Order: sequence, then structure tokens, then C-alpha cells
Amino acid sequence: MKKIISVSLVITILLSFCTAVFANTDNGYPEWNNNPEIFEINREPAHVTSVPYATIEEALAHKMEESPYYMSLNGSWKFSWAKNPDERIANFYEEDFDVSRWDNIQVPGSWQTQGYDYPIYVNVTYPWTGVENPSPPYAPTKYNPVGSYRRTFTVPENWEGRKVFLSFEGVESAFYVWVNGQYVGYGEDSFTSKDYDITEYLKEGENSISVEVYRWCDASWIEDQDMIRLSGIFRDVFLYSTPKAHVRDFWLTTDLDDEYKDADLNIETEVINYNDEVFEGTVEIILYGPDGNHVFDEPVILDIEKIGPSELVTLKDSKFVENPLKWSAEYPNLYTAVITLKDSSGAILETQSCRVGFREIEKVGGEVRINGVPLKIKGVNRHEIDPVNGRYVTRERMIEDITLMKQHNINTVRTSHYPNDPEWYELCDEYGLYVIDEANIESHGARNIIPQSDPRWTANVLDRVKSMVERDKNHPSVIIWSLGNESSGGSNFAQAANWIKANDHTRLTIYEGYSDIVDIISSMYRDPSTIEAYGKAGTQKPYLAIEYAHAMGNSVGNLYEYLDVFYKYSNILGGCIWDWVDQTLLWPTPVKTYVKDMSASKLESLATGNLEDGIDGKALNGYAVLPDVEQLNIKGTNGITVEAWVKPEVPASGHNEFVTKGDKQFALKQNTNLNGRNIVEFFVYDADSTEKWVSVNVDTPSDGWYGQWHHLAGTYDGSQLKLYIDGELKATKNHTGGIDESAYPVAIGRNMEHSRNMSGLIDNVRLYNRALTLEELNDATRTPDDESVVLWMDFEEYREEGPDVKEYYAYGGDWGDNPNDGNFSANGLVSSDRTIQPEILEVKKQYQDIVFDEVNLLEGKIKITNRFLFSNVNKFNGKWTLMADDRVIQEGSLNGLDIKPQQSAEVIIPYSMPELEPGVEYWLNISFTLAEDTLWAEKGYEIAKEQFKMPFNVPDDESRSLSDMPDIEINEAEDSLEINGENFAVTFDMESGTISSWKYNGKDLIKEGPVPNFWRAPIDNDIGNGMPTRTATWRNAGKNRQIVKTDVSRIGSKAVKISVEAKLPTTYVSEYRVTYTVFGSGQIVVESTLDAASGNSEIPEIGMMMTIPEEYENLTWYGRGPQENYWDKNTGAHVGLYSSTVEEQFYPYVRPQETGNKTDVRWVALTDDNGFGLLAAGMPVMEVNALHYTPEALYAAGHPYELTRSDDIILRINYKQMGVGGDNSWGAKPHAQFMLNSGNSYSYSYTLMPVENVAEAMSLSDNVPTTELIRDIKVNGKSIENFNPSVYKYDVELLEGTFTGIPTVEAIPSMKDVDITITQAKELPGQAVITAKSRDGLLSSTYVVDIRAIDYVYLSDIDWVSATVGWGTIQKDRSIDGNTITLRGENGQPVTYQKGIGTHAISEIVYDISGKNYEIFEAYVGVDQEMTYTASIVFQVWVDGEKVYDSGIMYPGTSQKYVSVNVAGKNELKLVVTDGGNGIGSDHGDWADAKLYISKNPTVTEIKPVNITTFAGVAPKLPQQVTVVYSNGSTFSADVVWEDIDPAQYAQPGTFSVEGTVEGTELKAVANVTVIQGPERTAVVLTGPDVVNVNENFTIELGLNKASNIMAQDITISYNAEDLEFVSVEAVDSSKVDIIETVENADSVRLIIASMGRDNAVNSCESFVRITFKAKKSFEVEIITVTEALLSDGQGNEIAAEGTSIMIRCNAFNPDLNGDGRVSIGDLAIIAKYFGKTSNDASWPEARAADTNGDNCIDIEDLVYLAFRLLMAD
Repeated sequence: MKKIISVSLVITILLSFCTAVFANTDNGYPEWNNNPEIFEINREPAHVTSVPYATIEEALAHKMEESPYYMSLNGSWKFSWAKNPDERIANFYEEDFDVSRWDNIQVPGSWQTQGYDYPIYVNVTYPWTGVENPSPPYAPTKYNPVGSYRRTFTVPENWEGRKVFLSFEGVESAFYVWVNGQYVGYGEDSFTSKDYDITEYLKEGENSISVEVYRWCDASWIEDQDMIRLSGIFRDVFLYSTPKAHVRDFWLTTDLDDEYKDADLNIETEVINYNDEVFEGTVEIILYGPDGNHVFDEPVILDIEKIGPSELVTLKDSKFVENPLKWSAEYPNLYTAVITLKDSSGAILETQSCRVGFREIEKVGGEVRINGVPLKIKGVNRHEIDPVNGRYVTRERMIEDITLMKQHNINTVRTSHYPNDPEWYELCDEYGLYVIDEANIESHGARNIIPQSDPRWTANVLDRVKSMVERDKNHPSVIIWSLGNESSGGSNFAQAANWIKANDHTRLTIYEGYSDIVDIISSMYRDPSTIEAYGKAGTQKPYLAIEYAHAMGNSVGNLYEYLDVFYKYSNILGGCIWDWVDQTLLWPTPVKTYVKDMSASKLESLATGNLEDGIDGKALNGYAVLPDVEQLNIKGTNGITVEAWVKPEVPASGHNEFVTKGDKQFALKQNTNLNGRNIVEFFVYDADSTEKWVSVNVDTPSDGWYGQWHHLAGTYDGSQLKLYIDGELKATKNHTGGIDESAYPVAIGRNMEHSRNMSGLIDNVRLYNRALTLEELNDATRTPDDESVVLWMDFEEYREEGPDVKEYYAYGGDWGDNPNDGNFSANGLVSSDRTIQPEILEVKKQYQDIVFDEVNLLEGKIKITNRFLFSNVNKFNGKWTLMADDRVIQEGSLNGLDIKPQQSAEVIIPYSMPELEPGVEYWLNISFTLAEDTLWAEKGYEIAKEQFKMPFNVPDDESRSLSDMPDIEINEAEDSLEINGENFAVTFDMESGTISSWKYNGKDLIKEGPVPNFWRAPIDNDIGNGMPTRTATWRNAGKNRQIVKTDVSRIGSKAVKISVEAKLPTTYVSEYRVTYTVFGSGQIVVESTLDAASGNSEIPEIGMMMTIPEEYENLTWYGRGPQENYWDKNTGAHVGLYSSTVEEQFYPYVRPQETGNKTDVRWVALTDDNGFGLLAAGMPVMEVNALHYTPEALYAAGHPYELTRSDDIILRINYKQMGVGGDNSWGAKPHAQFMLNSGNSYSYSYTLMPVENVAEAMSLSDNVPTTELIRDIKVNGKSIENFNPSVYKYDVELLEGTFTGIPTVEAIPSMKDVDITITQAKELPGQAVITAKSRDGLLSSTYVVDIRAIDYVYLSDIDWVSATVGWGTIQKDRSIDGNTITLRGENGQPVTYQKGIGTHAISEIVYDISGKNYEIFEAYVGVDQEMTYTASIVFQVWVDGEKVYDSGIMYPGTSQKYVSVNVAGKNELKLVVTDGGNGIGSDHGDWADAKLYISKNPTVTEIKPVNITTFAGVAPKLPQQVTVVYSNGSTFSADVVWEDIDPAQYAQPGTFSVEGTVEGTELKAVANVTVIQGPERTAVVLTGPDVVNVNENFTIELGLNKASNIMAQDITISYNAEDLEFVSVEAVDSSKVDIIETVENADSVRLIIASMGRDNAVNSCESFVRITFKAKKSFEVEIITVTEALLSDGQGNEIAAEGTSIMIRCNAFNPDLNGDGRVSIGDLAIIAKYFGKTSNDASWPEARAADTNGDNCIDIEDLVYLAFRLLMAD
């Protein structure tokens, strides 16, 4: 045993009794101000969190609070609060000071949550800036609250003669401590433990402790975390006592061997001698296993050899441990080490304990490994917050957090941005969570200044890092140390990193501010493509997305894209979502005060803040947001006056927002830093002007501005802006232009776009829709009766309304904190009360460790990948369920699957093909659950799931026949249309173009609508990226539509179609069309089309909104659920049948926003308690949202309590709404594939109908009527993309070389009894016309298909091999920002393109062009005109590694350039956009109209290889045909002649290849043959073709393996009789073998076979029987199997032989149509005979044999294929 002993002297600092308030410092400032070097006085050196126990048994229990030497000081303390240090009671700590009248406060706890002071929420801004602005390292003094705490305690008698220490686990932010009136010490660093030796200050009996806590200190400059700023003693305070000789610290580490099996337990202890004499003794360490038993036969003993008074000795040793159970998040196996200190006589002085986890963390190349296995971090960031207690988080709350994390597949937590409560680490050890432990260092708002390399901060930074490491070093859960957050770089951090590396080799380091000095590189909020670029580079340093997927409000879209990248690259470690829990506090709900507008508008607004004495009566101290009504939306050039009386104070945010309409329409305000000026201004926003913000302003008066009343007014008359202050014209500015429209409402005292408030009072607010003169402004007799007055707010008229709820979740600004960052603190996956938010279910799905992929669902094949590091899949229970819509029709177990960690396996789901029902969807659901209880969930809890839609060829539902419907009666009036039918009546408003009434059996189904809607309540991400302003044109587009035409078409007496055309007042006028077809069945089919004009912004939502009576509160839907889900956030929401209520669809995000959406909805029913109501069925799917709030109501409210719930139901039936995004919440849009861009046409349909019993909804949804006669149109057998039956004209482009002749058009009817006539195109370009008529004469329609051949493909329509970009995500057919691609033309005017690639420097996009027959690459390049400054870009084209084009530097003002490059015969095309020399900022570049031209003469580019497997000794059966691939992408099956095979090649297991010749090409066919060992015992072997043709006979042969001298055989062969027909059986050589008996059964054939004489016995490796089958129809795969085989050798010995199988695939076509045994001109004639026939023709049973490709029609492709086969045969 090796023993290392080192001795160091404990330096004791004696402080004389100090009666001064603060210690004397060198600079004359107190410790907490301007003294970053002073962060502790008399504090004990940092050490592990541990207290002594009296016995080994107590230590083994490891419950600190039960130690006889532990005394909690938690509970009630006396408390006094002062606004600043000068106002505090300086001598409160004196023993005779009476605190009996002081308030009581609970410790631990934040004082702001207990009625003192107020919380402040800011992100980057320092919280004191609302009052003063000191420079670092000065602390604020004007407003810097001080809390004085005091309590008494009595030291237990059994502590006599022991050392006593006082421990603070967390105090925010600096404090002094006294005991019995004597000064003990001082401490900073809010989040690490601080211990003080108070032995000498104690007395017998009652003692007092006094603590003076400062809200802020100089160190607060490096505690600028994004969190609610609170203060106080917020963690445990306790006393503990130690013997005079004491183990003051210990460190137990584990080292695993190279096989990660055995381990060394490394032990380091520090023993200090507080005695006055020399101490000798021992330290003994006993290790207990998870089962409580001893691990070692005897303890590890460390001898202490004479340490003197006040000396400290370090003792080290290591102990071998054989194959301990390892610790990981999956298996958190914990051992317990008990450390016992004994004196020289062997008497126990103390025991302590520590949990030990045997695990190894290491960096291997670009990977981080735990116990030898590459780790993927699927984590979250976590702030400590409790809605009631503030910063104090109870153990119960911690367990709740960990339980929820584990339940949602989260494996890692980052303690952002400070060390957490020590209890948290104990729980992470126990429950199994990896921890990234972060030091309490963040100087975000001053990170360019401090701490950097400033020597004044060096010791402070080092101390914080050391305090974290020393405290938490024994926790196996801690795998990474983080140096801090968002504080930039500098030598101070380098020193901290070096200290960690020198002292802890068992963990890795990270710090996003300075990645060069740590083990792991990290960054924040990079999009998936940027992270992928790092992975692709292969850098051998792990990368961690330390913060990603900003979960603010309704967020976490496109999460799957991140996980795909994480798992694609080994050097991507994973990421931590920001963040775990919303930071909000439960706060008393204020009384609602509604202030009233006295103008004709009669508006009312909720006032946030207080009404106080004003210039004349009441004034507002706070803000009021006005309803977003049209009369306040003053725009254009008609004129405006904005007027108010203000009494400003110094603005905390730098802005006093007096009256505004967002930041991009108009505003009257003060800006204290506009290019260094402090101004009062009035501006209007005109995007077409050079300035955009057209401002008339003056410098803020230097005297008398703050704290005094001033009269302000700004006017604009269309030609000049004027600013008036206190009755005088102060400034003018000439401008001719309009005022743009903003989506933000008018607000008094606030800017809603930027959440900035006014500081001070405001009164007498006026808004006119014309420009007033100075004389008018000074007219005190004005009244609100002036017709140009649109707002007149004096705050004299108001009403108060008591809150509906007593408490609400408050965020920044709700406490009167200014500045504040609003609800930016609410970024959690769970709410502050730990209610899970819907988005966490998406996280659970993407973080799951068992993942599933389809392989061949028709065969039941799926791939299961086990991403667990150490758990076999068989640890869990698995189940599969086959669903028919909502019905379970088959199910089975997946228990016991042996899929090892980090492995995948193909699994067969053993379902049987169900009898397919028309219109039914079939789903395969997979679920894995816990097989036994865990700490965090019970047995049966689901940990992984997947859903597959089964690709069954389900017959279509027949549409409901018109002729079977009751008649309707139609009454037309001038402005309305009444339709009456059996039990229903519909009234249609012809002026508004929508339904005004619909009754069924006398009950209202709809109260209002449907009306078009293109807006959603902005989510936090939308607000952050400017969506409300950017897309404002769509906000009221539906409401303000202009009806152009309304047509009524009667369809006999059975139905009526009302067609409405409208113009939408978008920036560029868009068109909208909707048809309502009312059927005699009472059903209404709604077909909606939006033609969104190019140039407009993206569209937040495309759909229709209607109001439904309140009684239909019950919600049932068949679609994705049960949680809300969105286009880019629905992988965790499976399709199913769900029931809920409308009320439950609203999730109370802390700021109301879009919520409750459902995607992929087949139908939805809103019903009363009797099951009666309204059913909407998608055609085929739709998105649905049902709430008691409109989007506008949600957007207008700042908190859920501010919402006024509508009794009625707001139902939105949508085509789609755009994704929610979530890369970040301050600029990132949803990814391009989840955007609804203008410049496109969007159509969708749904059916509305009454439902009398919701249980019938599924069947009703399948029985919808239609007036459309065609459900599909095909050109050359391929369906037209995005075919919509209500769209009657199509343009089809076909690539030259991919077809011959004139393309053929066919149409598929949507119902029976439809006659279709098609006039085919005669030439190209040409036009095909389809006429469809119902046989009852009620319906007819005509479709036109224009066809033309093109000789190019767009790059945006093909996939790249790889793509990297320096910023954002490369876009197809959009700019990098998601806008229309726009370049600068030769004349300086913008040129727009519908096709192309939008990218950003520096980017590389690589395309594989090998064998594609491309000849020319062509594009236009330039800077996208969404960037108007600073951009500089160079475009390069590289072909096969050679640069062939360079654009030179291009700027926003550079005209587009044309690129044309020859790529004939080349393999790789690489498009590069690089920086022009000034950095990549704003470098938005486009490859506009990028295309590849096709060569006119296709060539053979490839013959696809075939793969054959055979048994050793058995000749491989090579196919007669192979697949030939042409340069235009087309393929044909061609005959092949193979080379002869030497039997020696297949005599033994191995591999070899055989070449074959295909006529017409020099390329060789290749067959790759794998020879495997045959069965270990005698087997009957089947050989035969791998591919056969429909209606074609084929043979398989029987042979034997491992057999000799077989004379008789009884063999049964099974097959699928639905696909195969048994034809015949014969002996290969009838002179040797005879088939004695053949017994045919339904799906098998039994053969009795005998050899004819001993000389003809059957031996191995020879075929003896040939069986002929016929393929009855095409199939993907069938298996023919020997199911039974009994052999005899003629000696009476029976041998049970193994059976083998052969897999056969059937092509859909047998070219020998006339049965003459060859491919001939006669076969071509038969195809020509049936040309034009489809599966709808009565003659199809005869014609079907001529369908070469199985596309249910005989067309040009069939003729071409047969002709090719004919040529090949020749």
C-alpha cells in the first residue's frame, strides 16, 4: 500500500473586536463597494458539504440533519429592511439592541417574496440602472436595500469542548455576520457555501446571531445572470460542531481500468488539529456497497503521525476494487464511504460519510465518454426558482424537478448559472442525472470590461471556481465543470481553467466565453446547419450546444433537426435546452382598473400601474394599452396629432415612451441616447423613405425637465412634422410620404413592440386624425366632440373590477421594476409551479433512447435502435398495436428483445394482413414502458413510442351520391340566400360572403362565420423576430376583404354552390376564393383558395374562423394529440381519437399567445353533453384550434388574468399555420419548410355537418359528399403534384429524355357513375382536356392540362450532398431570411426570382452530378436586396475540385451577374459563397434561378449490381435480368449473360463476384455472391430466381445439404396461395428419382419421393426435384419454405432434416403476352390494342396483363417498355 503524506500550516487570521460599521480598507470604501479583491473575511477554506456523526451507523445513514452535531438555524428570524446602506440600522447586532418589535421573516427565503422590497427581472441590464448608473466595480448606493436578520440559539450541551462552525449555503449577495455582538466575518458569492468558526464568540445559554445582507455589492457585477433578481438568506443556515482534531475535507475519486471493469478508489483526506498539543491517530475508510455490505475485508487505514497545533495534514491512498457496479444516469449505483477519525487509543472522535459512484469521464478524440461509451447529452439548463419562495427551493421541489426530467428522457442538467443547492447534487447522484456544474460568474452587461484579465478580479474569479469544485468534487453526477457564463475571455478564466486541470483529472471543463482553454467547445443558439458544419469538419474537440432550443412560451419547434445532427456526428456531444422552468413568481392579482376614452370611439383600456394626482385630476403612473381598432390605426398622409401632458422621471431603459403605436408607425417619446443625444421626439415611420424613422426632435431641456409637468404634441400633415413643447413650436421637419402600418396597438406610457415603459406620470392624452395648429393646441376649451378626435383620455373616468383569481404568475414589470425585460424570464419546459408545458412532450419524444425506423412495413419490418449507453432493450416492456382508425384490431408483445446498448436490429412485427375497409387508415403504434418501479416512475410508465402509418392499398370511400339526397328549397333575396332542407336551414349573407345562420332541428350550429383568417396570436418567438409588424398586412386581411363577386349555382334540386371571390387589402393585393356547397343531406363543403401575391410577407396562418354556440363545449377529434401540436412540433403527438373540452385547449402561458392547435386532423366534433353538435371533416386533413378567445384577445392581454373569456367558442379550421420555431426567441423565424410564403396559391377543403351522436362521428366523416368528379390526374402514370379537384387548370413540365412520344393524361373518378372523356395533347407543348360528367346529369367539370418539355432541373428541386453556412439556414426558393429572392437588376431596380438558393457567407453547397447527364450549370448571383448595407460577397463555382467561376466582390449595390458553366461529364458541383473581406455580417447571397441543363442524348450510366447468397457447395442462382440506369434517370430491365462460375468459388464460405454482359453497353453487370456455411445438420435446400414476373411460371429446385445415400423423402413445402399458384412438380432426372405422391393443400404441397435403386441415392449438392409455381399477381416479397422434411437412408434410419426458405419478388409484368414463349411484335400489338384503358374500364380484367408498370393504365410507358424488351430480345 502506497501512502502519501503532506503537511501544511493552517494560517489563522485573528480579527480584533470591531465596533466600526465597516472594516478599514485601503481605499476607504466598505468591503461591498469598489473592492473586488475583498470577497471574504474570516471565512473557512472551501470544502465538501459534510458534518461529523457520532457513530458509523449514523454516517452510513448519510442524513446530515440527524447528526447530533448538526443544528439548523432555519425558521423564523427577526428582520428589518432599509432602502439603502445609509438608512440601515447600523448597530442592530449589539447585544442590548432590542429587535422584539421587528417583523418576523422565514429563513431560508427571499425577502421580496415575503413582503419587502420588490423583485426585478432583467436579462443583461444591471438591475440598479433604474436609479443610478455606477461603473464597475462600484456598487449602487442610492437604492441598494439592506436586510438585517437576527435570531437566538442555544448550543447543545454535548458540544462542550468542540469547535463550532456557522454555515451559510446561500446568501444573496453580500453579508456581514456577528455572534453575540462580536464581528465574525464577511462573505460574497451568493451561491456557494460559507463557513465561519464561531467557537470563540459563543457563550453558555442563549446566543444571538446577526446578519446584515446587501442586495448588491461590487461582486454583483459578475452575478449578472438572466434571472429574477432577489436577495436574502435563501438557503439553509446551520451550525455544526467538530472535535478538536477533525477531518475537514476529503476527496474520493475513482479510476477505471482500460476495460472499464475494475477500479481504483483514490482517497485524499485533510485532517486539522485544533488542539493545543500534538495529535496522533488514524483515519479509517470503510466502503459499503449499494446492498449495504462491506466491500473491503478490512478498512483502509491512514496513519496520522504527530501533527502540531493548528497544523493540517493531507493523507492519500488508493484501493483496488474488483468490478464494482458502475455509476451512470441509467444505473446510478452508489456506494457509501464512511470516514472515521480515531485517536491514538482507537477511540472514535468523529465519522463522516460520502456517496461514491464508480465512473470514468474522459475525452477520446472528439467524443466524451462515460465508462468507455460515447455520451450524448440530452439536457436542460435549470435556474433555481420557486413561485412562492423565490430563490429558495425545497427538497420536495427538487425531487419534483428530477422526477419530471427523468420522466421526459432528460439525462443532463446544467446548473445555470451558478452552483445549485448542495441537496440537488445528492439527488442527481441518487436518481441519475449528469450535471454540468457552473461557477457563479456572469458579467453579461459588462463582459467587455470585467473580469477579463483585470488583476483586481483574479482572486475573486479563482475563488468562485475553487469554491464550486471543492464543495461538489465528490459527486459522481458532476461530469463537467463550467467556468461561468457570458463573461467573455481573459487570463482570469485561463487561470481558473488551469487550476481545475491541475487539481481534478476526473472531469472535463467547458466555458462558452473562451473555448480555447477548456476541453469542450460550446456555443449558444446556433441553428442545426451551423452545428452540423462543426460536426462535418470532424474537429477532434467535442462540441456542446450549451444553450439551444429557446423554450420561451409556445416554442421548441424543429427540435428533431437538432437531434438528427447530434446523433449524426460523433464530435457533437449534444445540447441543453434553455431552460427547465419558467421564472415567475406567484403574486397577488391586482384590481383591474379600466380607464375610459371620452372621444366618439368610446374605448376602454386596462391600466397597469396606479392612478395618481395629475396636472388636472388623475394621471397614470404606469401604462395603458388601447384596443387595436381601426380608428387608432392612423396611416397614410391624412395627418395626425399626438398630444399629452407628462411629468417624466429619469427613464430606466433609456426611453420614456409617452404615446406610441409600436416602433414602426408613430410615437411621442424621449430617447436619452440617440447617437449620444438625449432628445424629445415625435416620429412617423415610412419604410419607403431613406430615414424610415422620420423624426422631428430637440435636445431634452437640461433644467426643469424631470419631475415637472410638460405639454407635448407632435403633428404631421403629410408634408411637415412639427414638435411642440409647453405651448411652443420647437422643431419642424419637411417630409412627404405616408405613415406605415404597425401590428402593435396604441399604448400610453409604453412601447408594445419593445416592452419599454415610461418613468413618471402622464395625463390628458389626445390623438387626432389630422394635424392641429399651435392655436388649436393651446385652446383650453377643446372638447372630445371634435370629429377628428379618435382618443381623449383624461383618466378621470374609470371603473374597477375585482380579479377573478387571487394570484397570478408575475414577471418583469409586474413589480414596478424598471428597467425590466418583461416575460423573457419565462423560458421553461415546465411552468414555475412545475405544471408541464405541452412542448416538453416533444422533448420527451426526441430525447427518447429507443428509436424506431421503418424498413418494410408491409412485411412488418422495422429497425429499432437502442441509444441507451448501458441498458439492453430487454430491460423494458414493449408492445405493438395495429389500429384501424381508432380501433385496436391486433396487438402483441415486444418483451425480451435482445438489442444491446448502442446497437440496432431489424424486428418483425408479426401482424397479419387485415381485411381492408374502404377509407380506413391503419396505424402501427409501438410503445416501450418500464418493466419495474423506479425512483422516478412506476412500472408501466412509457419511455419511448412511435407511430407508423401502414402503406396498405386501402380502397377509397365512395363519395355520397347526390341522387340519394333529399331535395332542398332555395330562396334568393337581394342580399341573402336561404336554403331549406330536411331538418336544416342555412342563411347565406351575400354581402359578406359567408354563412349568417345555420340551424339543424331548430338548434344553431354556427353563430358567425366562417370568415377567412390569416393571423394567429403572436407567440413569443414571433414577437422576438418582428412577425407582428412584418406580417401586419395579413392581420385584418380576412376581416377587411372586398367581395368582388358572388355566384349561385344550383345543382339540380339536391345542392347549391355559392362561389365567392374577394380581394384582400394586403400590401400587394391578394385574391381569395371560397365556395360553399350546401347539400340536401345537410352537409356543407367549404373549399378555400388563397392566391397570396408575391412581395407580401409570410402568412402566419391560412384558414377560416367561426363562432360556435357555447353549449358545444365538448371537443372530440381524430388527429394528432392529445397535447397541442404544430407543423414543426408534432412528432410527439400521435394520430388518434381524443376527447377533451374547449376550456382545456387553452394553456396559460405567462403571456397569452397562440395555443391549443392540432395538426393532421381528420375530423373534429364540438358537441353538447348529449353528443349533438357540429362536425368538421378535413378533405383529407386540416389544422384545428378551438378556444374561448380570439387571436386578437390573446394578443392584447399581458397575463391570463387579463383575458375576458368568451362564452362562445372560437373555432379555427385551417390549412396550416406556420411553425413555432425556437432556435432563439429574438430573431429566428420558423425554418423555411415550416413557413407559408407569399407568391403561392394555397387551397384546402373541409366538410361541415351536424352530428346527433358524437359516437357516429368517425363514420359520418367518411361519408362526405362532393361535387368534384375527379380525384386524381396522372401524366404518364404519375399524379400531378398538389392536385386539387377544385382547381381546373394545371401546368406540367416533363424533363426531356425521361419520356418518349407525347405524354398521356388519365383521370381517376372520385365516384361511380362518372363518364370521362380525354382529348390528349397532339404535340409539345400541348394541351390535354378532360371532361367529366355524372350520369345523372347533375355535375360536370372540365380540366385543362398544359404539358411542355423542359431540358433543365432547378437546383432547389434536387438534394445536395452537403451544405454548410456561416449563419442561418440555407433556403430553397427563398432568401436566407425567408423572403422572395431579390437581386439588383442592371437598371438598379429589384429583380425577383421564384426559384433559387438563398444562403449566407461563408457557405459551401455540394451536389453529386455524376451520371446525371447534366451539361450546363446556370444561375444569377448577387447580394439579396433584403440587405442594403455592409454586405460584401464573392461567389465561386467549383467543378470536380477546380474553380471555374469567381464573381469578384459583390455589394448590395452591385448588379446581378450571370453564371454559365459547362459540367458535362463531371462528378461534383460545389457552390461557394465567401466573405468579401469585411466579415460575414449581412452577407446574404443568392444563387437565383439556378438550374442544370440536361444533355439531349441519354447514356447508360449504371447497371445496378445484384446480391446473391448461397450455401457452401450449392451453385448460386443468378438472375436472368438486371436493372439498367440511364443518365436521364430512367431505368429498364435488361437480359444479362453471366460468365461461367468455377464450383471452387462456392465450395467454401466467402465472397466472390461474377460479371455479366448486357447488350448495347460496354458496362458490365456484377453479381456479388456471398457463400455461407450450410445448416449444421441435414437440410432440404431450395434454390430459384429472386425476381419473377406476373402471370409467369417459374421453377425452384430441391437439393440436400449435409446428406448422403438418401433413398426416400417426405417433404412439405408452404407458400402464400393468394400470390402463388402451384403448377407442377417433376424429377430433375426421372430415371433416378420418382415422385410417388403429390398432395396439394390450400397453401402447401406434400411430396413423397423415392430413389430408383441404391445407385441413384440422393446426396448433398445436387438438385433432384423441380417445382413449378405461377405468380398470380405482383408482390413485394413472398417466402417459399420447406416446413417439414423426413428422410431415410434405406437402412431404416429416419432423419428429420432442417427446412430452408427462398424469397421471391414479383415484377408486375410478364412481357410474353401472347404466350408464344418469347418477346415478339405480337406482344407489342396487344399493348397497342389496349392503349388508353384504365382500371375504371369494364375491359380492365383483360387489359390488365398489358400494364407493364402496375400504374392501372395502359399508356406510352407500357409501349416503350415492351419495345425495349423486344430490342433486347433481338
